[in-house]
Amino acid sequence: MKSSTPRPPEVVSAAMRRVRSKDTSPEIALRKAVWRRGLRYRLHCKELPGRPDLMFASARLVVFIDGDFWHGGQWRKRGFRSLEEQFEGSASAPYWVGKITRNMERDAATNRRLKTMGWGVIRVWESELKADLGDCVERIVEAVRCTQRLANGA
Repeated sequence: MKSSTPRPPEVVSAAMRRVRSKDTSPEIALRKAVWRRGLRYRLHCKELPGRPDLMFASARLVVFIDGDFWHGGQWRKRGFRSLEEQFEGSASAPYWVGKITRNMERDAATNRRLKTMGWGVIRVWESELKADLGDCVERIVEAVRCTQRLANGA
């Protein structure tokens, strides 16, 4: 599934400038679906590591919606054997591999910090949301309800 012709740098730059860090289409779709299921949440909570996309305070659960490219999932989706292979032959390969690797390391560190603080963490890939929003919502609903049942001693 590799692309045989690289895109011109100005095309790539223009696309990257349009990438949003919050309030993305997949994030909004998930928020609306979770809201319809009766769950209430806070957005982009500054007080927690990583500023989670959704925070369910009563369940001590956070949800991150990770973009496939920025968080290191795209190479699998596109059929490459590694992140490095995705950028093979590109002059900017060291930059992108380094940047995405640091993002993945930061995500793992954020997960560890949150878990140490007693928070549950769910990470959802953007492509998962696009493929099966309902399944992603069910994972979150079940996690919230399970945690609330445990907190109530049920």
